Amino acid sequence: MADICEYLDWRGDLTFSAAPFCEVDNLILSMLSFIDFSPALTSDPTGTPVKLKDCRAAIDEKYPDGMYLGEVVPKQINRLFHKAAESVRFRDVYATCFRDVIREADVTQFAAVTFVLPDPDSTVFAAFRGTDDTLVGWREDFRLSYSHPVEAQRLAVEYLADVASVFRGRLMTGGHSKGGNLAVYAAAFSPKEVRGRVAAAYSNDGPGFLSEIISSEEFREIEPRVTTFVPQSSVVGLLLGHNDRYQVIESGTANGLMQHDPFSWKVSGPSFVHLDELSADGKRHDEAFSEWLDGISPEDRRSFTDTLFTILESTGAKTVTDLANDRMGKIAAAVKAYAGLEKSARDNFVLFLRRLADANRRAKP
Repeated sequence: MADICEYLDWRGDLTFSAAPFCEVDNLILSMLSFIDFSPALTSDPTGTPVKLKDCRAAIDEKYPDGMYLGEVVPKQINRLFHKAAESVRFRDVYATCFRDVIREADVTQFAAVTFVLPDPDSTVFAAFRGTDDTLVGWREDFRLSYSHPVEAQRLAVEYLADVASVFRGRLMTGGHSKGGNLAVYAAAFSPKEVRGRVAAAYSNDGPGFLSEIISSEEFREIEPRVTTFVPQSSVVGLLLGHNDRYQVIESGTANGLMQHDPFSWKVSGPSFVHLDELSADGKRHDEAFSEWLDGISPEDRRSFTDTLFTILESTGAKTVTDLANDRMGKIAAAVKAYAGLEKSARDNFVLFLRRLADANRRAKP
């Protein structure tokens, strides 16, 4: 069964006029948001759009061996980018308005790029990057469980409004992982005139939202236009609040957490391989982790996040890749930082981990 790279081998010779935009195209564009487009694009939506094939030439000059994306981002993204830029289907897609923001001071990790398709509707697809290799990005992810808007969500709303002010084509948003959350949030909470133009918002195994977001008037308005894909044993895509409108697709790997990798998702023609329901593991994950989060107050989630990242940052690491290097030294620094915490913080931290371990046990067959 094909994956998204093989989709380009089989259908990459079809223009968007010959074969309309499909759900697989959404995932490809969403994953291209992980590419550093700065050698080819500015952050201003009024800047000159550049065809994907020309973006490739500029990016290859800066990264002749391909971009290093860290330990947690799929390595196949470089290959996907090259295949897309070479294909008839994507090479004449225009890219524009690339923004990439990392700020430790207010815990912000945000990136997005917009693609203008050469289709009859001049479709404008705003692609939002998911979590990268930085600890800042992971800390912001944890904040999604107790606060809104996090800074990346605010920037996503601002970004979509900026793009919509310049481009008048059919408007879509999409992203993978946290990028999916940002894509839906931007669509829902953009100014009303922008929200009304959004034809579709795609969340590709992105985490859900706090209950106050889901119950908001803005979210309810955009919800019929939101498409959420989760693999059959999803973990990430079923975290936090969600409704039952998600579509279950088949992953080629059995491990629920590894199914988050979109290169494991099976593709047939212009579609993913759809399933009728979550697997037994997926249902257990949904039930166990929902119960776990429901049993922990927002303040306890905040306290755990602060403690966890105080410990991780004490190692001097800036990225997940950094944590993987000099492991013994990092562990020693983390143990020392943990020992230096107040007893109440240590107790709350251990209790949180114990509840997580219990939820994980309940999620296993």
